[in-house]
Amino acid sequence: MSPRLGVWGLILAVATGTVLWMGAAGLRFDWPSAAVTFGTCLLLEALAFTYRTLRPEPRIAATLGGLVQVIAFGACAAPLSYAVASTAGPLWDTTFAGWDRSLGLDWRAYLAFVDAHPRLGFAMTVAYRSLMVQMMLVIVLLGFCGRLTALRQFVLAFCLSGTVTVLMSGLTPAMANFVHLQLGPADFPHLRPAAAFAHVSHLTGLRDGTLRTVSLDAIEGIITFPSFHATSGALFLWAFWALPAARLPALVLNVLLVASTPIDGGHYFVDVAAGLLVAGLAILAARRFTPRPAQAAPPASVPERGAGVAALGAAR
Repeated sequence: MSPRLGVWGLILAVATGTVLWMGAAGLRFDWPSAAVTFGTCLLLEALAFTYRTLRPEPRIAATLGGLVQVIAFGACAAPLSYAVASTAGPLWDTTFAGWDRSLGLDWRAYLAFVDAHPRLGFAMTVAYRSLMVQMMLVIVLLGFCGRLTALRQFVLAFCLSGTVTVLMSGLTPAMANFVHLQLGPADFPHLRPAAAFAHVSHLTGLRDGTLRTVSLDAIEGIITFPSFHATSGALFLWAFWALPAARLPALVLNVLLVASTPIDGGHYFVDVAAGLLVAGLAILAARRFTPRPAQAAPPASVPERGAGVAALGAAR
């Protein structure tokens, strides 16, 4: 099976799981909210088909195809995360906080440090919010620069890690640090965390049964463990590393992105570690299941003109 078809198979499996899990959980999907996403995917896939078959342009086809797959995967995996959260068990916040302490990691001290350096906090928030921009940029740059194997590996790793993250979140649900510690804006006056409380009403509603309709127009990141932002930062850095000119900017931006997840996402440090582990395993799997292009056979050697004439004379 080609890598492209393999990714579509994974997306189909996630979509099927979403439908079945939502049905079992008693959730309803707001289908009109998917109209724009569905239309965008159809348009991009039609263009990819054109450049794949009717007017062959491998770089354009691969770029468009990669964009379609990450958009389609996100549209299937996000509702699945809601379905999983609605059937999850007891919260793990106390356990995660304990794991952090056992590792000697003080989240409150980290929050105080970043709050005392607001410029650093602002840079971290910008990096945290860069996820979607980086997602599109890495696909476009890899595609148009001809790094098609790297592009296919990135898309596969992204979909694999996203699937694992969603499923793991159902086993280890958590509300994250700001809620667990009952903190408010007065506790970090110089910061504006990107997603400190954005998930609370959705996750609470899913768990107590008051949120029964899932809409793509109002999806929030409700997963605490593992941190998918940390996973994404590692995947972005790995993918951008195939482009020498992008290495340094990608390194700076994604180090900030990973560093921002405990603050802007309220994550425990163990969430970040787990997210990086998921990224590493997904990269290994993507490399394993994405074949490299076959090496072209070396051209046959052509004898020099004089040698050919001499050989012909000898044969006579």
